[in-house]
Amino acid sequence: MFWDEDLTSEDVDDIVEWTAREIYRYGMETAAILFLESYKPMSRVGASMGQVFLFPLLPLFGDSAIVKGDKFFRTFQEHENVEKLIQRLEDMAAHGIEPKKKKEETEEKPIQEKKGWRKYLPF
Repeated sequence: MFWDEDLTSEDVDDIVEWTAREIYRYGMETAAILFLESYKPMSRVGASMGQVFLFPLLPLFGDSAIVKGDKFFRTFQEHENVEKLIQRLEDMAAHGIEPKKKKEETEEKPIQEKKGWRKYLPF
């Protein structure tokens, strides 16, 4: 089953990069850094609590959500992965997004600017 598989360093880097980009996209990097610095000592407990309370809801979103959710929780159980996320967010806040392009990814899609009251929504 998927929980028996070990996470590769490439999987961890992809999850950290995706998480950092989503946080940066909504302009929450400062708040996220503050939260993650206080969360880091309790990362094992927090990830376990997420698995207990959120993991049962993931089948509602399909099989791929189960696998991705499991990898996400297992990634951020480790203190060094939380520190990687903090470092990436600090780099993004200081210098802007520096894309790490994959072979098949040639250009990034621009984020459309929201208008009116929708600009305050996080989605």
